[in-house]
Amino acid sequence: MDISGIKRTLLDREVPDRLTWWHTLGSAALTAFVIQIVTGLVLATFYAPAPDHAYESVRYIERVVTSGTLLRAMHRWGASLMVVLVLAHMIRVFSMGAYKYPREVNWLFGVGLFFLVLGFGFTGSLLPWDQKAYWATQVGTSIAGTAPLVGGVIAKLLKGGSQLGAATLTRFYAFHVLWLPVMFALLILLHLVLVVRQGIAPRTSVLERDAPKKTSNEKYPGYYTTAYAASKKAGVRFWPDIIGKDVITSMVVVIAVLLLAVTVGAPLEAPADPTDASYVPRPEWYFLPFYQLLKLFPGSMESTVAVGVPLLLVIALLGLPFFDRGSRRNLLHRPGSLVGLSVLLGGSALLIGAAVRDVQPTIAPETGQPLSSAERAGRALFQRQCQGCHLVMSSGGNEGPALTEIGAHHTTAWLHSFVENPARFHPGSKMAAFGPPVLSHQEIEELSRYLAILRGAPGREVKPEMHDTFPDLDNNGGVAPDAKATEASKPKARNSNGK
Repeated sequence: MDISGIKRTLLDREVPDRLTWWHTLGSAALTAFVIQIVTGLVLATFYAPAPDHAYESVRYIERVVTSGTLLRAMHRWGASLMVVLVLAHMIRVFSMGAYKYPREVNWLFGVGLFFLVLGFGFTGSLLPWDQKAYWATQVGTSIAGTAPLVGGVIAKLLKGGSQLGAATLTRFYAFHVLWLPVMFALLILLHLVLVVRQGIAPRTSVLERDAPKKTSNEKYPGYYTTAYAASKKAGVRFWPDIIGKDVITSMVVVIAVLLLAVTVGAPLEAPADPTDASYVPRPEWYFLPFYQLLKLFPGSMESTVAVGVPLLLVIALLGLPFFDRGSRRNLLHRPGSLVGLSVLLGGSALLIGAAVRDVQPTIAPETGQPLSSAERAGRALFQRQCQGCHLVMSSGGNEGPALTEIGAHHTTAWLHSFVENPARFHPGSKMAAFGPPVLSHQEIEELSRYLAILRGAPGREVKPEMHDTFPDLDNNGGVAPDAKATEASKPKARNSNGK
């Protein structure tokens, strides 16, 4: 291997003079990506991509794994900073006209990287499997489903079926940790190869002096080669001059992510509850402009805007270097580009501001210990099957006894047995038996686990005082004649033969 040749190509190459700190944004974005890879590998080691375990695994990372809370917060803020840096890098390239000849293809690679970053944000937001993750993804996949002709196919591919569930989480996880990183790394490699081959874009004035009016002019390639070579004569070496700035910028990025992780952290809402239709979803901040824009249009136009705006943005970004053939590169010398960029950034800022000022949900946040997946399933089952007759807190019917404190007096096992067949405990009970085939054993167990956590109103929980008693059963599993006692009666002693 020609080590000296590689060193000359990568480190000893000359670059144009008077490069600014804005030229380090690409290295800063690359540093953010490295942070995401390192923290993501650690988090993936402990994460379980299944609806029954995803939320609990995130809590495990935060409570048990050494520095787990810090790593998760760094991963979250690294994602946001990565969006900011990639966007800032693209704005810098656009402002300097560095998407023009001979860097058209490299601009396309940059656009691809930008959309992959948004893909990272979209797929990663579902992984905590909390309320925000679930419902924001529900909205996002629904918007994708509004696309004409192919909308249904896209939504089904994203969800892995008709509903958002286990298949969706598995697909999002696979894309987030496998497909997207591979594609992103490949595009970065191609992007850097072209940067090394074509060189760093010089100051705009270098390429505007006596330039042909159009980059499509047959004389422009010769002009560009001469002007660029002249800019390198008074330039500097990539090492150590440019590398030194990149290292400083990278250190700033790492410190910024650490500070945000320590001071702000990463929020985690209540576990995802598909039955809670009252939750108001809010996507990550970088999707807020599009989210807020959709709210400005009536329902009949929503699908048109949902598809049209992203499509126009993609066409504009990909077609930019081929439509704009003017040789002027300074943004101040391109009034149309200046107005377009100002409108886009200003409009996005206004939409984000409007989204932030929106009225917050009136639903009180969930308090107390978050429910497990089984307990949430039991709550949903209770609301469907039992709430019409039984009161919990201030919701439900009064045909049966109130169950607000039922968990303080009976264990899960007792509740499971009672729900299966109340007549075992109270012969002549008006309550119907919910054992199979009405409910499966798993459903009864989930319902019982939910009932077992009901120990009074939040902040006023009663002290547990268990009253569990199980009736004697005859040889056929029915209630023995001498066991027709009340719930408080004790079971009779059995002899050595079990009779």
